[in-house]
This record gives sequence, structure tokens and C-alpha cells, in this order.
Amino acid sequence: MTGPAGLSTAAVGVGSPLPAAGGTLRPSRRSRKIAHLLAADLRRQILRGEFAVDQQLSSEGEMTAALGVSRETLREALRILEAQHLVDVRRGRGGGVVVRRPGLTAVAPYTALLLQLRGATIAHLEEARSVLEPPAAELVAVRCGPEGLDHLVALHRRVHEAKSDPLAFATAVTTFDQAVTDLSGNRSIAVIAGVLREIYAGQVFAAVNEAVGPAGERVRRQTIASHSEFLAAAQRRDGDAASRVWSDYLLATSRLLVRRSLSRQQIDVAPLWRAQSGGAAAAGMGGRMPPARAATAVTSEIRARIAEGSLAEGDRLPSLADLSTQFGVSRPTLREALRILEMESLLELRAGDRAGPRVCHPSTQVATQLAGTVLEARHTTLGDFFQALRLIEPALVELAAARMDQASIPSLRGVVAELTAAAADLDMPRFTAAWPRGTAIIFAGTGNPVLAVIAEIMGWVRVATRPALAMPADDPWAAIADRLAAQFGELIDALAAGDSARARSYWVALLDANAPFVESTGFAGRLMIDVID
Repeated sequence: MTGPAGLSTAAVGVGSPLPAAGGTLRPSRRSRKIAHLLAADLRRQILRGEFAVDQQLSSEGEMTAALGVSRETLREALRILEAQHLVDVRRGRGGGVVVRRPGLTAVAPYTALLLQLRGATIAHLEEARSVLEPPAAELVAVRCGPEGLDHLVALHRRVHEAKSDPLAFATAVTTFDQAVTDLSGNRSIAVIAGVLREIYAGQVFAAVNEAVGPAGERVRRQTIASHSEFLAAAQRRDGDAASRVWSDYLLATSRLLVRRSLSRQQIDVAPLWRAQSGGAAAAGMGGRMPPARAATAVTSEIRARIAEGSLAEGDRLPSLADLSTQFGVSRPTLREALRILEMESLLELRAGDRAGPRVCHPSTQVATQLAGTVLEARHTTLGDFFQALRLIEPALVELAAARMDQASIPSLRGVVAELTAAAADLDMPRFTAAWPRGTAIIFAGTGNPVLAVIAEIMGWVRVATRPALAMPADDPWAAIADRLAAQFGELIDALAAGDSARARSYWVALLDANAPFVESTGFAGRLMIDVID
């Protein structure tokens, strides 16, 4: 039975588990608030496409009546969905709840802030792109059909036509590059690469002025030539050449856009945020801006201060009265700005607390949940995800072997011992719990915080899908767990020896060992939204 706008009247009882907006560990279903269960059910309906993008849901009164919940419960559920960029709650006359499709902009700003606080540099971003994008370029050459290639040719023509207009040229290049990862057919890589590309573009803005004169001409000439060479490789179905050309393109253009000395500096997201808000937040709005824009400017300034370190984890903002005076905005406008930051898990607001809101630094858990929601919204399958693992992780292991801190090896030896013991006891839950602990240590060994966050996003999907992939102890798959433990031990030996090629080959073998299970059990065709609970 459904109520207005197709909302399930049984929503409170059938929702999938949903983490709190703050990113804390999820409680058991029995202890979860009704609002969280309601949000989970609505979330699933939105991600399944049961509501159209930009569709306005029924009024608050109609929804509470249809769902049998209080206004307070409904509002809390909508706040959770708003934090995950699944709805837009528009207040005031003519407002309402509008369905959104979370895109890259739902992930990139939060992830950029997280990376800045982790000390990521432009060089780290460049290296991460060099890991993610060449495999996608190879897939385009191997898999993309004539229609997709024609689309790339048309986009390349736009790049060439825009060469005299720097802003239009930059936009056309970004569109072409994103189309390449989108047309690779792997949605997981397209989302992660797209997030990094948006962050990287912001850092180019912060690091350099618009390239003009001979320097600008070199950038445009190199970009057009690289795109042409890539298209030629894709049209003759030469995957190796397409991958190589794309790697060279990323290296050449990054060196033309950003000097090596600048690429080694820590990324800085604040200049772009302040520029996008018109600098109004820093200067004070004085009541001259529309409330919605003024609220956005305040949020941009507070985010920038968190990024710059002037607002540390646990710091308290001034009182509402002081903040209102400082930013030159009304109390309602300020409350809206603080509510946005609370939805982003960057502030903690407590009713009745006389002190100002408490600052929360971004967490990998929230970043991965946001990325996971975008993957689910794109109807990503587990097969797509596992293919992304096979394309990305061997390169990460290879880098880790070359850079691994030997102090991490004893911890990895401990993981091997636990895997071996779990395999001997046919204790699959213990085995699958130990595995991600080992992989987290390995991927952190790359020394690149951007790659570490990518690995954590992939690890989140692994953990989230574990219940659906669980096997009984007597399953034949459990019988080869001891071999997996032994192979993991050989991998650690290669890491300890700094043997990159051997470490990569062992990781590929481990991924190959998992492939038959994924393919034979039918999990490859299942949607992430159907599996992640």
C-alpha cells in the first residue's frame, strides 16, 4: 500500500540500515530510531529510481498522515537524506522536498577538505589520477562502441574550437576527460576519478593564474595533440597504446599547468571556495545578499577556516549573536548556514547547549558513505566494483612495495597468523574480518593520502557487502582459505623485500582466486543498492 507520491506506508518497518548523518557506527536495527528506518526506506526508493529527479514529494502534512509518523520524525528522516544529497528541502512559501540525484559535487568538496587536513599535495592528486585513469582509457579502446567514439570525436572538436577562450577550453577539456572515464564502462572508476578530477581542477585554480601567452599556447597544443593521439588509439582498438598515451597526457599537462615546486605544496581548497562565494563571507554580507546566497557564503567561509586549521577538531564557534554580528547576517540566515554544515557532519549542534556549535573534522567514513551513495545512485553492480579492484589495486600494491615502512611488517605478519588460524578453524567471519585490516596497512604504505582514501572507499564497499557475500563454514570456498592465507604471507614477504613486481603479481593472483566465487554465485550481476545493508 502506498501513500502520496508513492511513499510506502510500511516504510518504518522495511527500510535498509542507514548510518547516522554524523558517520558514527551503525547501531543494530532494533535500537535504531524510527526516523532512521524511515530514511532508509526512502533512500532505497530514491536510489532505485522510484522517484524522478527533481520530483517534488507530497507536503509534510500529507507524508506524515500517509506514513503514520510525527512531523519531528519525518523532519529528522529528511535531514538524514539531505545530508546524503538525496533530497533538497526547500523552506518557505513555494518550498517542499525535491528529489536529487547525488553526483560528483556531493562528494568532491568533503573529500577535498579531508585530503587537505591529511596533508595531500597536488603531486599526490596527480599520482592518483595516473593510477585510475589509464586503465579506464584502455577500456575505452577495447570496449567502447562506435556511438561512444563518435561522441568523443565531437567533444574533441569542441576542445579544438574553444582553444582561443581559456575558460571555455578548460571546460571542454574537463568534459572530454570525464567522458573518457564514463565511457570506460566501469562506473566505480568513473566516480572516483571524477571526484579527483574536480579536486585537481580546483587546485590548478589555486596554484596558478590563467595560463596566457606562450605558456597557455603550449598547454592547449599539448592537450589537443594528446586527445587526438588517444582517439586514434581507441579507434584502432589498441588498448595498450590508449593507456600509454593517457599516462603521457596526464604527466605532460600537469607539468605545464603546475610547476614542480608548486605540485609539492599541500593542496588548498579555501581560495576556490571563497572565490565561488564571491568573497562575501570574508568581507561580511551586511544584509545586502539574498538569504540563500548569504547562507552559502557563510558555510564556505567556515569550511575554509576548517581547511586552514584555524578551526580545529572540537573547537567551539562563537555564540549565535556573535556569529551573526561577525558575518553581518540575520539569525535565520545564520541558522540555515549552520544547519548546512551540520548536514555535512562538520558541525555538531545540540539543543539547549549554551556554548557555540562544536567543530567536527571530516572523516573517511563519511567520505566513503557519500561516494557509496553516488555509486548506488548510478546502479553500480558488484561485478563493476570487482573489476575496478582488479584495475586499481595491483598498482597500489606495487607502489606500497617500493615505499613500505618496514615498521609495518610485524603488524602484517600478525594478520597473516590470524588468517592462517581462521582458515584452519574454517572460521570465515574471523577470516573476512582480518583481511581488510591487512589491506588497510598495505595501501597506507603507498605514502599517498589520496590513494589511501581511494583504498578506504573500496574497502568500505567490501565491508558493506560482506553480509551478503557470507558463506557457510562447510562451503567448498572455505576449503581454499588456507591457500589464500599462504598467498597473503608470500605477498608480505615481497613487501618486506621491497620487490614491487613480485608483490603486484601476488596481489593479482589473490584477486584471481576470488573471481570464480564472484562469477559462479551470481553476485557480479547484483546491484550494490540490493546488497549493501
